[in-house]
Amino acid sequence: MVLYKNLLVMCAIVFLTACSGTYRTYVEMFELALKPKPDAVLSFSELTSDNPDYLYAKLGDQPRSVMGLLFIEQDQFKWTSANQVILVTEQGRVVRTAGLENDLVYTSNTIADPVKTGAFANTSWGRMLDWEAGEYGYVVKSNFTVTENQFLTFFGQKVKVRKVVETLNYDNPSVYWRFDGVWQNVFWFDQASGKLLQSHQQLAPGMQPLELVFISEVARQLRKSGAQIAGDAI
Repeated sequence: MVLYKNLLVMCAIVFLTACSGTYRTYVEMFELALKPKPDAVLSFSELTSDNPDYLYAKLGDQPRSVMGLLFIEQDQFKWTSANQVILVTEQGRVVRTAGLENDLVYTSNTIADPVKTGAFANTSWGRMLDWEAGEYGYVVKSNFTVTENQFLTFFGQKVKVRKVVETLNYDNPSVYWRFDGVWQNVFWFDQASGKLLQSHQQLAPGMQPLELVFISEVARQLRKSGAQIAGDAI
């Protein structure tokens, strides 16, 4: 009888020890899943003219990733990431995507886009947009406001920029019941060269904003300005 009781106690100890180990494993996995992932980063020396162009892309609260320029075709820049998301831009404006939750599949009238022409004053821009989630042929109109002499900081250097706020709205009713028919994009242009350095673009109403930093262009403009930056600066 005593031997039987001792055996039960030993089995219970082994069981509890195993459960404790499993519990710790679950806790560690849970903590790992919740731990913020670091943003991707490139050093200044990695952004040389010998390398392809890069941009930083951050969708909503997701970690920032690096996208590389695949090729240029008919004034469209095609960028890709490690997880095979593709962005197509014209002068920095995203006009098409692949691999997102609700892809932007078509943008019309891009030739008149003020982001491309640089003419923002008293300008309204209309185009048609198609989204993969079943909305096609939507007319969207934009108006722009400009603020000069703003600053962004890259690699520890302040860069004077022109901030352009674009207010977008549906020009025709949505097929869905929604209250987000008006939204905004923001673009920051280098004030000296006019090159687009950074943008926040919401590609569809209700979609998380996409933050883009054209980090290779940033590095080019800093080099042209004569800024002294260590190669390992990030």
